[in-house]
Amino acid sequence: MNVDTRESPGQGLRKRMLINTVSNYAKMMISIFITIFLTRILFMGLSREEYGFWALLWSIFGYSLLLDFGFGTAIQKYTSECNVSKDWERYNRIVSTVFFTYAMFAALIVAFALVLSFNLQHVFGFSQQNTDYFKQVTILFGVGSAICFPFGFFTEILRGLQKMHTRNIIQTIFIVLNFVGMALMIHFKVNLTGMVFVALGTNLLSSFTMMYVVHKLIPSFRLRFRFYDRSLLRSVMGFSLFAYLITFTNLIILKTDQLVISIFGSVAMVAIYQISIRLADTYQRFSAQFLDNLGPVSATLFAAGNKSKMSEVMLQSNRLMGIISSMLVIPLLVYVKPLLNIWLGLDHSAGMICAVLLLLSMYILLFLRSSSVYVLLMANEHKILAVIASIEAIANLGLSILLIHTLPGLLEARGIYLADAAIIGVALGTLIPNVLLAFLFNIPKACRFANIRKSEYFKIVVAPTLLISVITLGFALLLYHLYYPAGLLMVMIYIMLSMLVFMLLTWSLGLHNWERKQMLGFVKSKLKWV
Repeated sequence: MNVDTRESPGQGLRKRMLINTVSNYAKMMISIFITIFLTRILFMGLSREEYGFWALLWSIFGYSLLLDFGFGTAIQKYTSECNVSKDWERYNRIVSTVFFTYAMFAALIVAFALVLSFNLQHVFGFSQQNTDYFKQVTILFGVGSAICFPFGFFTEILRGLQKMHTRNIIQTIFIVLNFVGMALMIHFKVNLTGMVFVALGTNLLSSFTMMYVVHKLIPSFRLRFRFYDRSLLRSVMGFSLFAYLITFTNLIILKTDQLVISIFGSVAMVAIYQISIRLADTYQRFSAQFLDNLGPVSATLFAAGNKSKMSEVMLQSNRLMGIISSMLVIPLLVYVKPLLNIWLGLDHSAGMICAVLLLLSMYILLFLRSSSVYVLLMANEHKILAVIASIEAIANLGLSILLIHTLPGLLEARGIYLADAAIIGVALGTLIPNVLLAFLFNIPKACRFANIRKSEYFKIVVAPTLLISVITLGFALLLYHLYYPAGLLMVMIYIMLSMLVFMLLTWSLGLHNWERKQMLGFVKSKLKWV
């Protein structure tokens, strides 16, 4: 089970990361495809009240993830480290302590579900005849969520073992089974009661399957109540709470913008802003699948004391994230207007500007910050990362409130009149701290960790991708101005052409000779295998 950290520049490590990344994308695409059809089946098969209540339950109990308190990230880290140290006795005590702590949190979920079920009619508005029905569904959903909650960390164990492809296969199988089960519940008119058993049953079976795989991969793995150790809990929380704080501040950054707009602007503005966020979130989802590898790889190398390899992984992953995020963001930035117009019939100047600003903010996060955060977190730099995350959250909130009030007046003073211009201030409140921290903290910290100069960092990581991006941007803009893409087909053709130009330029200008040879060798080996 030991990860071989003595590999030549990247052979086995790159292969594992490639397999895991490809499987991440495959699972994501299957999940998106199934979600599209499942949403239609549920929307058409349920009453509006049932469908709304189902969505509400997932939203409410989704906050149970906040009870994780960073233990999931800690389990991933300790799994990777134990894979090197082989101290499975201590590892069993850690995972047992976390598991039974989760079990105690699960009791809180049940208590919350019971309280909520008896107060549904006071909290939500729905038809009186559905009160008993919704009460039963709420109790079933709460109890089911509580049962599933402690077993959810097996996904993190598989991540720690760098077996994301195995996790993805298991999850994809149960995503398909969930789809079939949901469709059958609608077909036979069992509706919400049956849907709870299907949704949470497939979730639990997926976790049990992962638990079985973990037992196979780690024969000495044991979960026992006698292994529960409160002193270990304090030790684990020394890392997990800081990881949790980073996650929590990210939630503040992502979710409070709409709250600021609704309080200081209007709910109608939230609708426009939400579309911009949805576009940036979708872009992030497609760009960030590779990052799933960095946590376990970095923790393994850190446990082995291989800092030089960690530095190499950080720089090369930073470079790869720059290539992926740049390739995807350029066509989105250039064709955002026709995309939103075709998709939603949206032709809103402030909304377009918001979409561009939020895409740029996500691009900075992915390119210049994300890789270093994953690596540094596993190198026990969690305290400073939590401080920086807190500073960003506070700056984001403060700037958003300030600019939502002042930006419309500043624009009008310069003769610029935009409807709902206040939402641009909120988008800038997200972008500005992100950019400042990238250049004032993340890049300098990455350079110190890798023991290289900033000029060397920009030469290795930024300069080639920046040159390729500028050329591709010029090509995309040329297409846009030669013939405006008014239809979906033309937009897709332009996007594909822009991405093709970017990939060709990357192949010729952005890769080293040994990288091209390695990629060609990999493709040839796969073709022979086929």
